[in-house]
Amino acid sequence: GDGVDCFADAQAIPSDFPEMNSLRTIIPISIIALAGSVSHAHSITGGWTICTRDLQLRDTLIENANERELTLINAYGIRSVVPMDQVLFIVKSESISSIDGDELVGAPLPEPSPVRLISLVDGQTIRGSIQESSMPEQLAISLIAGTSIHGDANIPLEQLLQIRDQTSSAITLDEELIDDLVIMRNADRVSGFIESIGPKILVSVDDALVELDLERVEQMFIANDPEPVGGTYLRFSDREILRVLGFDYAPQTPIGISIDPTSLGLNDTGTTDWRFDPGTLEALWVDDPSRRVFALSEIEPESIEPMGDRVWVPAPVVINQDASHEALRSVDFHSPARVRYPMPEGASRFACSIEAPIEIWTDCVVRIIADRNGRERQLFEQRLNADSPDAGINVQLPSGTGTLIVEIDPGEHGPIQDRVLMHQPRILGLN
Repeated sequence: GDGVDCFADAQAIPSDFPEMNSLRTIIPISIIALAGSVSHAHSITGGWTICTRDLQLRDTLIENANERELTLINAYGIRSVVPMDQVLFIVKSESISSIDGDELVGAPLPEPSPVRLISLVDGQTIRGSIQESSMPEQLAISLIAGTSIHGDANIPLEQLLQIRDQTSSAITLDEELIDDLVIMRNADRVSGFIESIGPKILVSVDDALVELDLERVEQMFIANDPEPVGGTYLRFSDREILRVLGFDYAPQTPIGISIDPTSLGLNDTGTTDWRFDPGTLEALWVDDPSRRVFALSEIEPESIEPMGDRVWVPAPVVINQDASHEALRSVDFHSPARVRYPMPEGASRFACSIEAPIEIWTDCVVRIIADRNGRERQLFEQRLNADSPDAGINVQLPSGTGTLIVEIDPGEHGPIQDRVLMHQPRILGLN
């Protein structure tokens, strides 16, 4: 990877941080073959970005993958194997060409009623055409995956989070959801308790029953609490997110996945082994209660203080907003500053790369500091200037770290042009 374990050059660790004397986790990667005698790296097209449990990022090709392991090919043509239980997430870095749709299996997709995206409390998002339900407490859909219909599903309303048009953009609610909410195509809103969902939607509003036509509804929010279920999740270009019991992936061949039919309301109907065009796979992640990657760009600083002789400092700016994963976004620190970020529970590792866009006077010092109950420990320090404009960081955080401090100190030229870009800052913590 491109990260650097900065503990190798760190000063002796005091006794009040004993857990930092342990070795960092090493991801077991087995080099299994060379694709040829390769001495120079080649640009990777149709590639993926993979983040492993040590927070290393790799740009690579995937030769094949399943629920147990990935076989990767790097820019030098070297193959390696990564166990799936060491993977945090995988996102597509470039498009992969599609295969012929005739190779996919399943019932042909007829002209349906409007297809809806249905988000479930367990973390899955499915597609389906809403039908009349014989049980008001359940949503009946014709379940669609890829280009095929895979059976009739019946999902209890308490398992739903959101239903929206497949073609509409998701609406983010600024307020906390207390009652169910129906948003109409004309932007009208109806709040209450959704009694049933079908071609007609029944909503209890102040002891009255309101009937709404489904075709006039754009989105529905159901006030259930998320109940994420651990496992391996695949996300496809049509915005489906499926938790898989098993899968097989190789470029230019259909992706085979095995799903949990009960979680999708299929019970004994429909098929459980599905196939997708490999060009539609966009991301994979492993939801594990023991670990999760957090993006520093998504964390609001708890304080921002100027450094040097400055009396004011602008807030850091998040850039790369269109990155395929929030942990791949960057943060732009515009001036000498000391910025404190609250850490997620169980934060154990921090990684990023830093860069100073070089101008004639650029010269500054970057420090990463862990704060545990008011006791600070410097984990990294690097001077950035024309001779050394960038650096990689991958450091273990002391157990109980509550705050991560990013400190940018003016160099010998003072606080002039001391701008630092922090690329892909990410934290490993508890889910």
